[in-house]
Amino acid sequence: MKSITIFDVVLVPFPFADLKAAKQRPCLVLAKVSPQRLEDHFIVAMITSQLGEQSLRFPSDVLLKQHDGAGLPKPSLVRLSKVVTLETALIRKKLGSLQSLDRRLVRQQFRFLFSELV
Repeated sequence: MKSITIFDVVLVPFPFADLKAAKQRPCLVLAKVSPQRLEDHFIVAMITSQLGEQSLRFPSDVLLKQHDGAGLPKPSLVRLSKVVTLETALIRKKLGSLQSLDRRLVRQQFRFLFSELV
């Protein structure tokens, strides 16, 4: 597998909020963590293509402007409020990487979401 870096879009088994199951879905890599004597871990945010009016929208969602450039087949959004840390072995494949405009939008929303921490 190609090396994975921040802003890459990867396919992983992402857990449901109740932790009873997981679904293969694209996710955005937010950070790489390299613990001592362990395999690398990645902090990822969920990506969804469910954009309809009826879908629940979180305030920190980021609608991607260039989804096709990121390896996503249809319009999608990054749900920054849904994150998980995964071992490298759980990454099925790299789909693509966010373009510069979408990187800026994600950074902006990330700062907004975690503004009280920084």
